Amino acid sequence: MKKITLTLLSVIVTVSMVFAQNFSTSGLTPTKNKTSYFNKSVDATYFITHSQSQTIVSGNSVSCNSGGLHTDNSFWRVFDLVGDFGINEAIDISSVEVAIETAASSGGTQPISINIYTLSGPFVLANLSLIATKAVTVSDQTNSILSVPISAAIPSGSLLVVEVFTPDGQSSGNSFFIGSNNSGETAPSYISAASCGIVGPTTTADLGFPNMQIVLNVNADSAAALVPLNSWAIVISLLLISLFVVIRIRF
Repeated sequence: MKKITLTLLSVIVTVSMVFAQNFSTSGLTPTKNKTSYFNKSVDATYFITHSQSQTIVSGNSVSCNSGGLHTDNSFWRVFDLVGDFGINEAIDISSVEVAIETAASSGGTQPISINIYTLSGPFVLANLSLIATKAVTVSDQTNSILSVPISAAIPSGSLLVVEVFTPDGQSSGNSFFIGSNNSGETAPSYISAASCGIVGPTTTADLGFPNMQIVLNVNADSAAALVPLNSWAIVISLLLISLFVVIRIRF
């Protein structure tokens, strides 16, 4: 009897924990805010974004959380480099800019990860190829855009996918809500969170939050335009050798 009681209690606790997770906002008063940049990137050839505005609206974003403390969440953007941006060449990504509505933690910082992929076919996890990943420590902040240096070589004609992953922060007291607005976007925003029953990327509109339009930008340069210093050194050395040979022959 005792064993049965303990088993039932375990089931009840497990079910309660599952249903405690839900998609909800930070609870901040909905307000358009002036955006502050953290570690602003230098100018790049390409500024790739689906956002019509970089303004962050408080109380506009949701995450899968319990009491504001998030579970594993992934926030996604898909960039059709050719179709949406007219980029018909290989590019080298130099940074990703992540809008943050609010990041609050018991210790003053929390981890997130930036993952860069290429996509082949429909937008499902099985069709993603990881190109680069970067672990980031985020300090407590609100209404900001965090510029994260990350290097990734993207082939010409690619479908580029960027993921912002926030690992479960409930035991650590971490709360993270990505920045968004409702000012318009040229392609959907996506979320996935297994604890809330969303295993694969799903549009915020399909989840019932059409006004959550994630601000997530990519800075990149033409791959052909970047010549490593060691390549220049080789070229200069060859020119000097050629000049020396010509001088010896003539004199």
